[in-house]
Amino acid sequence: MMKISKSNESSGILGITGHVGAGHVHTNFGFVQDDSAGFAVIACLLRKAFPVRTTISSVEADIDTGIVTVRTEGGGIGTARARRGITPFEATLARLAIGMDAIYSQTVACTAFGRIYGQGVLELPVALQTATCLAVVNTFEKNYPGQFVTGAEDMPGKVGKVIGTVLEIDDIPVSVMAIINASEGGLGPDEDLEGNIMLGDKGRALKELGLDALPTIILESKAYAPAVFKDNREEMFWVRMNKEVDNPTVFNALIEGIRAAGLPCTHSDTAFPRGTGDMEKATRELGERIAALGTALAAASTAREKVSLVGELATIVSQDAGGVTFMSSDLHNLVGGGGIMPGMCAVLSMVVSEQTVKTWKIPAFTAQDADHYLAILEKAVPVLADGIDQAKKEMTERSAFKEEAFAFLYPEK
Repeated sequence: MMKISKSNESSGILGITGHVGAGHVHTNFGFVQDDSAGFAVIACLLRKAFPVRTTISSVEADIDTGIVTVRTEGGGIGTARARRGITPFEATLARLAIGMDAIYSQTVACTAFGRIYGQGVLELPVALQTATCLAVVNTFEKNYPGQFVTGAEDMPGKVGKVIGTVLEIDDIPVSVMAIINASEGGLGPDEDLEGNIMLGDKGRALKELGLDALPTIILESKAYAPAVFKDNREEMFWVRMNKEVDNPTVFNALIEGIRAAGLPCTHSDTAFPRGTGDMEKATRELGERIAALGTALAAASTAREKVSLVGELATIVSQDAGGVTFMSSDLHNLVGGGGIMPGMCAVLSMVVSEQTVKTWKIPAFTAQDADHYLAILEKAVPVLADGIDQAKKEMTERSAFKEEAFAFLYPEK
């Protein structure tokens, strides 16, 4: 059993971060995911060191203001707004989340509303997910004031937060951070502050915990990726990095950790290419697809043609568009799809079977999944700690970008 407690150190010797991308369910190439996995696992780590009650005790959905408020049994409160308001029917459905563990936020949203889409398609489920995650953070803050480093997503259109601390994981000091990436109005996804991207107030919080200079494990989603795993028949864990840019020691520690935990594993060292303009290209191509549909719609005359074209547009907006809205193109060129500062990291995520997606349509992260992530970390953290000098050497060799490299994106900061 992994021992976890609050550390007296101001910084760990290694880092672990995990985020939730509120509403980041679909992306291009048919990829579909529960993008709350990383946040949930970090919250579970924090809860072991700082016991709190994260069960949802009430959900209030205000039909006049469009604001949904989630409260936990531990006294935490989170609020978010749905851009197009809330109907009385939706207010009733939102209360189905009462009694659920707020740590598993996409499961909460799907339990209440059946499914969740980003990109402004289903705003209230995304707002509920956002409020649920904010309530988790607030629960820790209220019960253990002054014990955490916190920060805001202090950039236009963003309403998320970060929370972190230094934990002793089996006597190894580890800097950990949970990240909420969320947009105003239940829109999104907007994840320019995912992973260990060092910008704004989040950058300040990362530095306070030493996470600007530590080899770091990044925890990511539970997903189905048909382009890679079309015939996959079992759940497995997926370790990714880019061998030209990211950290091989972190990568190898995760693979060893999965195997030591007795769990199935696959891995790739050609993920997250940098400097290729992939996001800019994908954005342009998606825009051209939408423009072509617009041209066809302008020329359509029958109701059957028009409804078919608009239905295709709805599919693109609710699904494929998530693959280009979640990150600024220039930033993606530097950090890839996982928000990975070069030289520092590798990514752990989970792959589901094709049959799971056929049945459930959208993956849902569970407490059992979190236990598996924790079992992997129990084995991987000491392996990475033993190889920390090599991991730091690799960081130096790969010249991790500094915050100044991103200044052009947000000149007002």
